[in-house]
Amino acid sequence: MSLWRRLNNRIERGLDRASLREPLAQTEKLRGGGVPCLASQALERAVQQAHRLDADARLKRIVASQGAAADGAAGRWLFQFELPVARATLRCDWYLDGDSAAGRFGRECLETRATPFPPPDSDAARRVAAGSLAYAQLAALWREERRRQGDLMLVFDDSDVAIAALQKQGLVLDGTRFTLHAEVLPVVGASWVATTAAQTWRCRFA
Repeated sequence: MSLWRRLNNRIERGLDRASLREPLAQTEKLRGGGVPCLASQALERAVQQAHRLDADARLKRIVASQGAAADGAAGRWLFQFELPVARATLRCDWYLDGDSAAGRFGRECLETRATPFPPPDSDAARRVAAGSLAYAQLAALWREERRRQGDLMLVFDDSDVAIAALQKQGLVLDGTRFTLHAEVLPVVGASWVATTAAQTWRCRFA
């Protein structure tokens, strides 16, 4: 049975033209200097990359791991997507590289990494290769995976609006390290969240 299924899995994988087969990674360095920007501005470049791989790409999470300034600008933004048709996840990391030769903050860079589902080193991928899991079952597993996290809208209250709202709730921009992220939370829905080592604040996303 497993031998037959291994052969069948290989055939079905070969016929599956839509799904991403291998991880893809790319680093793009833009000419000229960049400046810290709002989430929506960095997202524009990330969405372009996502749509090249899957026109139906869905935004799942936004992260400013180094926080943001009072005007909502940050020097690093991470965007996480799901690619429904390509059956893959995508990370887009926009940042300023600090190279003074390109300007005060350095050059704009965008690193992207797409990973097929299931990831090559996962138990599910090994089971498909061994024939203990049918390739056709991956579609159902992918649907289940996609239900774990809701989609974020591409039109939203930008990071400047979010920082202002979070400051009203008690976030103080005094140099204390914090992270800023957006995702769909259980019960409350899509939210911006600021987190320090001791406290968390939340406001609406859109």
